[in-house]
Amino acid sequence: MRRQRILSLSLVALFAFALPSAVQAQQSQLRGTWTLNRQQSDDINAKINTAVAQMNVVVRQIARPRLRSTNTAYPQLVLTHDANNIRVDMQGRPSVSSPANGQPVLWHRETGRTCAQMKGDCVRVSTEWENGRLEQTFQAEDGRRVNLYSVSADGNTLTMNVTITSPRLPQPLSYRLVYNRAR
Repeated sequence: MRRQRILSLSLVALFAFALPSAVQAQQSQLRGTWTLNRQQSDDINAKINTAVAQMNVVVRQIARPRLRSTNTAYPQLVLTHDANNIRVDMQGRPSVSSPANGQPVLWHRETGRTCAQMKGDCVRVSTEWENGRLEQTFQAEDGRRVNLYSVSADGNTLTMNVTITSPRLPQPLSYRLVYNRAR
């Protein structure tokens, strides 16, 4: 009986130590330069058209270009992180840097600088690790965008699942972008 208890406690301890190291390995695999794989990625324009299809024609003509301007398939992503901060660089856009613990920061969409208060092009950005995946949330006055980054088991493919929600949208806009590790 005592042996079984010791064996059980040993297995629990082994899993407790193995799980964080597996998550850390996946986190370190996320670090790097990634190139868009257009063939495996969703067609963002088609997804936008689906999301706005139920809107009346006038509102749809306003919503569609606005969604297109903020939802781009970036040709390249560079992800870096340390114990405290996570940085995502998107080709042609300002870098997004935020604490890795989920603490939100105010970030200006066009300049990439931090803001003193949330107005205009400033959004609240938070980033945190969720079971080895990176969840990056942008909260604006009129909606929310969540980028969920995950890496394949072999470490060669990054998937970015994007979900946009807003009281103005009849349904969420969701799409998937696939990136290959740059060599």
